[in-house]
Amino acid sequence: MEKENKYYCPDCGTEMLAIYEKPALNLTCPNCGCKLATTKWETIDLDETIYEIETLSIENPSLDQIKVFAKLTGNNFVVSKDLIKRGYSVFKGLAKNLKDTAKILDAHSFKYKITPDYPYEIR
Repeated sequence: MEKENKYYCPDCGTEMLAIYEKPALNLTCPNCGCKLATTKWETIDLDETIYEIETLSIENPSLDQIKVFAKLTGNNFVVSKDLIKRGYSVFKGLAKNLKDTAKILDAHSFKYKITPDYPYEIR
């Protein structure tokens, strides 16, 4: 769990209200109205590594799995079923964009591997 920082107004010393909208951190003093803004980058946002998710083969995929796979890959039903049976790369990109695909795969009982090793929590 990330430790929450407290920020204090440089004008009056009151604890400031923080609103984090990636990557901007906006601070407002509820007492005097002083406003500050800065950037706050998470490690995952700065990671330039290209990651790949490859599904492991499923001999008898469910109808639901085929539909989800087809939507993820942009392939038709027949092609998707064949690709699921063989295993297929469904994502290649930055760490910050990988989580959504992995969550979808998890929700539909796909087994997959990520290369290189993904150092961030998916859930």
